[in-house]
Amino acid sequence: MNLDYVKRIFALDGKKAIVTGGNSGIGKGVAVSLASLGADVTILGRDNATIDEVVEQLKTINPNCDGFSVDVSDQSQLEDFFTRYYARTSNRIDILVANAGISIAKRALETTADEVNRLYDINFKGTLFCCQQVAEQMKAQMSGNIVIVTSVNALYPLPPQAIYSSTKNALEGLAECLAVDLARYGIRVNTLAPGAIETNLGRNNPNPNRNRSKVRPELPLGRVGEPEDMGDVVACIVSDAFRYMTGSTVLVDGGLKLRNV
Repeated sequence: MNLDYVKRIFALDGKKAIVTGGNSGIGKGVAVSLASLGADVTILGRDNATIDEVVEQLKTINPNCDGFSVDVSDQSQLEDFFTRYYARTSNRIDILVANAGISIAKRALETTADEVNRLYDINFKGTLFCCQQVAEQMKAQMSGNIVIVTSVNALYPLPPQAIYSSTKNALEGLAECLAVDLARYGIRVNTLAPGAIETNLGRNNPNPNRNRSKVRPELPLGRVGEPEDMGDVVACIVSDAFRYMTGSTVLVDGGLKLRNV
């Protein structure tokens, strides 16, 4: 095996990357993986304490990492952040991982209007707004990578998480539309659909019937996934090794989709 070739094709040295929801869970796993391959990672989140904690860890991997408190559902906050970000990076953005999201365990007929609005504001609108902010700059560069984190529930909806499932399904459609619109500019758009992952979002799921053990015999791989399981996949997707892939969904769920088989 030509290890120099492998290192070169997966390298992200100097790439400018933004990870939303990067202060915990899958977002943190993605940020660590990107930084480990050389990317200058900026994480966005809403909790300053966890942002500082993750940035401190990232800086031990790559000192050019940073983090900011931003609510992705607030367009004015996003515009302010990106103005400052582009000033710092000389108008460069290579990778966006749109990961920020929330979930509630409710069936469709039980969900309130406020809950629907909140889920769509963060999960769908927040992702769309971030994509809008990076797309123009990526178009000017004629290059870029966008990865939208959806869910196995986007492909195989879970009725007890009905609106969450629908937001993630909507993101799958958004990603396909963006992939078509941006392909001519050398920008690739793909989605990552995780299964059961050990994250704060999963741990805070109010469903009392949820199996909270990391050991899951009903899954073909026998365990709940870890954030780094997702991070390493995303780092591969945005590398040159996957240069001909766009508009695709990468399902990484330990076989969870087979739950009804």
